[in-house]
Formats: sequence, structure tokens, C-alpha cells
Amino acid sequence: MQLKICSKIILLLFAFVLALMLTIVSAKADFTFGEPVNLESVIPAIDPAYDFINCLSYDGLEMYIVSGQGHDTNLRVLRRESEDEDWGPPEDLGPVVNTADDSGSSISADGLALYFNSNRAGGQGSWDIYMTTRTTKNDPWGPPVNLGPKVNSPYSEAWPWISADGLEIYFHSWRPGGYGNADIYVTRRPTQNDPWADAVNLGSVVNSSYNEYGPCLSPDGLLLFLDTPAGGSYGYSDIRVTRRATKNDPWGVLVNLGPKVNGPADDYAPHISPDGSTLYFQTELAGTFDNWQASIIPIVDFNGDGIVNLKDFSRLAQYWGQDEPSVDIGPMSWGDGRVDIQDLAVFAEYWLSGF
Repeated sequence: MQLKICSKIILLLFAFVLALMLTIVSAKADFTFGEPVNLESVIPAIDPAYDFINCLSYDGLEMYIVSGQGHDTNLRVLRRESEDEDWGPPEDLGPVVNTADDSGSSISADGLALYFNSNRAGGQGSWDIYMTTRTTKNDPWGPPVNLGPKVNSPYSEAWPWISADGLEIYFHSWRPGGYGNADIYVTRRPTQNDPWADAVNLGSVVNSSYNEYGPCLSPDGLLLFLDTPAGGSYGYSDIRVTRRATKNDPWGVLVNLGPKVNGPADDYAPHISPDGSTLYFQTELAGTFDNWQASIIPIVDFNGDGIVNLKDFSRLAQYWGQDEPSVDIGPMSWGDGRVDIQDLAVFAEYWLSGF
């Protein structure tokens, strides 16, 4: 009898250890944030009382911002000759693009299409999503075109974000039939030559009875940032992120970015840089507005012992060529589904810098 009991205990312990090992192996590669930096010290040309960042071009040479207050906002652009130079002064996109209330711009990967929201006359409802194009990056933007009734509705649609492959646009909308007041929707197309399909609500995993605003997609299309007070917040509204394993998978549960980014202020308007290294966002507390940037840092201490060393390198090497999320840290901090030379390059950068 005692032998049988001992055997059962051993089997239970073995099952527990095996389950623990499987849990560790399937853990997601994670990332953290550097200390947020106030943009007043980095880009003083942007006035936090009136301006905040919408998006950066993929070549890093243009920064599109919204400027103004209330329902009197316009789109502007800052330019620089190279990524090593300072940004120039904001330039208004002019009357061909701007009317009385234009904001929420997102630029395509080739830099030739700019999506934004506007409440100009002739639309489907209040705010609609529009697109303006240019022939080359040196040409001016042309007359905006409304994306039509499959994307827009008699209600308001705002803050579009175009995916890097040009096949998805995420935005928030106040149309009925959702889960709350404003919900996140997506419209898709098979190729860039096809029309946009009917907008689809992202569902209750992402949306709630609260407002979900300002979606921003990571360059690889695997992370979606937004702001919402749903699920408890450090302030009124917090910035959160949802993940998907591939572009064909559903979005996961929203995760709060934590106190490094969120605080007692209203934290909103998240925008990620095209290289995935920086998060930009805005805060408002007691009528004071600020713009911030925070570096996105991969966690390379794989075993959590507080030191990045050969033990961590050994774990990376163990899963070389495999889809192992716990050590998949490149080229973006959250990985790309394969442990390879890109992960080694990221690991070496932090190891050699004594991180």
C-alpha cells in the first residue's frame, strides 16, 4: 500500500514538474519600457498645448502631427534630411488637405498615401476616414478621397492606422451595434489594388462597454496599441496592447502597459515608430498636456537571474531555428516567430553593452 502511495506521489510530482516546464517553455518573449522622456526636451518645435505626434514615415524623415485644439485642428509635417539630424519646424499641409477639423493621420509604408479623419462636408457622417496621395515623396499631397460607405458610416470614424503591408486599416467608430460608445474596427483588402471590405468590429476581447480609442499597429502587424479606461486604470484612461501570433490569428486579451507608461494622468494616443523601438504618447492632467517618448526594450535576461550572460546565450542557442517565443527578441522586441541571427544580433547588442 505504501509503495502504491509513493508511486502516485512520484507520478504527481513528475506531472507537476512537466507542466511547469511546459509553462516556462511556452512563455512569451516580453519587453519593457525605458523611462519616458518629455518631447519638449527632444523636439521643442512641438508645442504640447497644441500639437502631438500622429505617425512617422518609414524612412524616418517625416513626422506628421495634429495641431490645434477642439474642433479646429490641422495636419502638419516636420522633416529632416537624415535620421541623424534635428527635425525642422512644423509645416501645414495646406488647404488642399486641411479643412477645419483634420487629425489622426497614418502614412503608408511607401510614403505615398496618408490616411486621416476629417469632418468636412460631403462625407458619410460626422468624422469620416479619408486618403490623400502623392506621386513621389517630393510631391505635394493631392485632394483627399473619402474611403466610402464600407469603411465610413452615418456616425463618426476616426484615428485610422494603415498596416505596413497596406492590407488593413484599424480605426475607432461610434456606429451602433458595438460593445460600448466607441469601439475598434478593422477593414481589410486582399491586395493593395482591391477595394476595402466592410468594416468589422474586433469583438469583446478588445472592445468593452467603455470607449476604446486610437488604435496603432506595430510594423510587423502583431501588436495593436490603444487607449481605454476598461479593466481599471492608473488614471482616467491607460494605454494597452493586444497581441496576435500571426496576421491570420485573432487578437488576444488587452494588457495594461503598466506604471512606467501609464500614471495618474489621462494617457492616450499611442503611436509606435516604424522600427518598433519607440512608443510615443500624450498625457493630460488637470488641463496640462505633455508629449512623451519611451524606448521599447526587449527582455534578454531569459532566466531572470538579473544578469545577461552565457547562461542566457545558451538558452538562445538551444532553440536556434525554432519558434520559441521565450527567446524570440528580434527584429522587434516581441520577436517574429523564429529564433535566428536577428535574435542573436539583438542579444549581442545588450550583452556587449553590459545591459
